[in-house]
Amino acid sequence: MFKNLTFNTRPLVVHAQGPHMNKPYWQPIRDKFFASQPQKLTLPKNLTILTWNNGHDSMGVFEKSMAHLGLPCLVLGKGVDEWINSKHKPLLTYEALKNIDTEFVMGVDSRDAILLDDPAKILNAFKQDFQCELLFSADLMNWPNLPPFKKFEDECVKDIDTKFKYLNGGIFIGKTDFCLDFFKEAVATEPMPQAPTSEQGILKQVFQEFYPKVQLDYKCQLFQNIGFVLTKTLELE
Repeated sequence: MFKNLTFNTRPLVVHAQGPHMNKPYWQPIRDKFFASQPQKLTLPKNLTILTWNNGHDSMGVFEKSMAHLGLPCLVLGKGVDEWINSKHKPLLTYEALKNIDTEFVMGVDSRDAILLDDPAKILNAFKQDFQCELLFSADLMNWPNLPPFKKFEDECVKDIDTKFKYLNGGIFIGKTDFCLDFFKEAVATEPMPQAPTSEQGILKQVFQEFYPKVQLDYKCQLFQNIGFVLTKTLELE
């Protein structure tokens, strides 16, 4: 679907975080994907894919991409009227993980993300190419933009040539048992006062506790955050 020219990779999940003006690649990728021929793929038996959607009108792009590929998706948050990311996203993930019996789980935001191709490719690459228990997508932006987060995450990537240095919670894949432990800790962690409704501050705190068993996709091998990508970084194929 598209190529990351910096790393010569072809990410399989795209996440368009942030304001519309800061993600010029989003509409071309989205339009090309949904104009493609629908497929009938099969979800790997050892993988569950979940998302978070309380039914708001702005949600559901990810589920549509799953349906376009013929794949099922576990949707968390149905009927939650006053959704707060910092509360509901960690809690509902943790509660769901208690009952997920597949070895691996992948979570992707509902509102602004698309699965572009066979998730078996993602799972195989995660198992073969990443030496970690849980992998999050990497972002150009450090949010919440707090110095302790930036210092820690800059240090993690000091030996890797990349501008995608910072944890973004919009996409992850990991071993279910480990994810259960991670999100249990996330539920017990307070959000940052500077961003009280965002789960990002929670995930960044827990990331520090679980590193290096938790890693980021620094070279956008599997996941591509396109918010704030304003230069000639991506090429549609």
